Amino acid sequence: MMNRKSWFQHTECTTQQADELVEQYRRRGVEVERSLNPDFITWTVSARLPEQRNGKRGRPWGGRLG
Repeated sequence: MMNRKSWFQHTECTTQQADELVEQYRRRGVEVERSLNPDFITWTVSARLPEQRNGKRGRPWGGRLG
């Protein structure tokens, strides 16, 4: 049975933070997107992560990413 995935967003990231998040997620084979916020200064990084059975998103690799 295939696990469901949903988008998790890291908001208000600096350019450096966004670059690091995108690199970390891509290294792990996670679908990731980044978009410039309306303030033209900060970024939102979105990662499509597997959901746990209880509906909550987990951190399959552990540790803090942002």
